[in-house]
Amino acid sequence: MKQVTMKGYKVSDAKRNRTVGVACQTLDELRVKGSCKLNIEKNVQIQMLDGTYVDDEDYFQTLPSQTVFLLLKPGESAYTGADILYNALQAVNLDFLRAGNEVQKFFTQNVKEKVQNLAKLVNRSSQIQNVTLSRKLDDPAWFEGIESRASTKEEFMARRSQERIRGYMYKTQDDVKKSETYRNDKMCQKKLTEAFQKMNLQLKAHKYFNGYFDRSAMSDRLCDDVGGFQCRGRWDLPHCKYKGANQHMINPYESREARIVFSTWNFDHVVERSRSIVPALLEAAKLASNNSCAINAIYFYRLLFTTDNLKLVHIICHDKGTHSVQCNSREFTLTARKVDSCSTGEEIPKCFTEPQVSVML
Repeated sequence: MKQVTMKGYKVSDAKRNRTVGVACQTLDELRVKGSCKLNIEKNVQIQMLDGTYVDDEDYFQTLPSQTVFLLLKPGESAYTGADILYNALQAVNLDFLRAGNEVQKFFTQNVKEKVQNLAKLVNRSSQIQNVTLSRKLDDPAWFEGIESRASTKEEFMARRSQERIRGYMYKTQDDVKKSETYRNDKMCQKKLTEAFQKMNLQLKAHKYFNGYFDRSAMSDRLCDDVGGFQCRGRWDLPHCKYKGANQHMINPYESREARIVFSTWNFDHVVERSRSIVPALLEAAKLASNNSCAINAIYFYRLLFTTDNLKLVHIICHDKGTHSVQCNSREFTLTARKVDSCSTGEEIPKCFTEPQVSVML
């Protein structure tokens, strides 16, 4: 049995009114002690400052001491620094940055450091020489401010990729569990639970797509050999429209500043997670219950976690407006033939490799 040790962490609430220290060994102990110290109910979700939900004991044990966690009551959400900056950019003309209220809030703390970080990114000549360096020992400046056990840039970026994917799973499960369908219909609840179990098995088999941001990965990676990423373009465009001097490219492996700015790049779901995929999952549960079959977990898995439906985009190209694309209702449930031919514990079956989304004009 794996031995766990007592470590010290910090917890705060959604509004970050106060932060307190907690010493614990397990995730449940953190939840109980943290809720008690913050004087809030124990039915909370645990989130990191970068928006990553923590709901897995094994993952929790990999996090270092002094990690800051936000304890969120049901229905609460907390904004990360990247969220605040994104909201400000979306509120203005997409071609220009004009400081709005949220940007002003973003820059109320550590103003000098943040301005310097963004300014340094403009002049990359002195950073390029460090892009090939990998180990923490060789480029310690790149790792400044990171609370991580990662000893290489690739290891750190792989974990950031996993955290994004874990976040989509936790948020989707949370949204589904809040629905009336899940709470009031036991058969639908059973079908949804089975589907999530299959998706979790698949995610573990694919190591939560740790290769997306890892330049050393043999598959799945979205960057070139040296770690350069290019914006895939707004959800309704075949490629990024920004070219020339304004093209959306970044290499987070170059410098600490580039790594920080890369955190504002987003995965955009072409078929939207909250507006389309979650409602479709609930509808699939009803169909599966009425027809005594299973939810097509692999179909929803592809939409939620794979590049069949995910586009890595610059913050300017991340359009949070309503997307005119919907799930394909013909793929909601599995027929007996599909159940026999598909195994969620292995690679994604060939019969599901083609995108099955329908564009609604």
